[in-house]
Amino acid sequence: MNPLAPSNESPSPSGPPPDRPRTLLSGRGDPFLSRVEGETGANISACYQCERCTNACPVSQYMDIKPHQVIRHVQLGWREALLSSTTVWVCLSCEMCSTYCPNEVSVAAVISFLRNMAFHSSIAPREKLLAVFHQTFLDQLRKFGRVNEFWLMEAFNRHLPILKEKIRAGTLPEELRLGWDLWRKGKLHLIPRRSKAIAEIRAVYRRQRGEVAP
Repeated sequence: MNPLAPSNESPSPSGPPPDRPRTLLSGRGDPFLSRVEGETGANISACYQCERCTNACPVSQYMDIKPHQVIRHVQLGWREALLSSTTVWVCLSCEMCSTYCPNEVSVAAVISFLRNMAFHSSIAPREKLLAVFHQTFLDQLRKFGRVNEFWLMEAFNRHLPILKEKIRAGTLPEELRLGWDLWRKGKLHLIPRRSKAIAEIRAVYRRQRGEVAP
């Protein structure tokens, strides 16, 4: 019997079912992995899937791709799955995942990088409200060099879909009362203050967007 001849036998029961969709790996040289490691400085190749990052994450139950799976997806080059996930928007950037990693893989930095990549890609965000808040936050940071909570929420609520959703859900009056209480206690400043490092912050913002600083 020729071992190289095609077999007419049915696939082994232990293998994947014939109708199961297959996911291709990235091309030779792993360009996606190299790019993420180069941009974030995270030693992604050091991850051995112990899942401590996922166990430490306070919002992992709301993620469709868990933190340890994010790193594995990057290793395998599954970029589209990551950019279309809810995980990149749900992540709180609290750094718990990075803190508990035994190999010091900067998981939070990787997810933050993927979030920015997803925002500037042609893939529609799974969490549209969070994507709008993300962009509003960056716009305020670019404008003032720091974030003023009053101006941030005013700019966020100025988006008509956001305002309509809050009116429909009935959360707008509660937010207004909270803002009033914070202002009375001196916790909310109506006039924003610009950071002294505004020029440097804007230069970083332009570099992250791929723009050339003047």
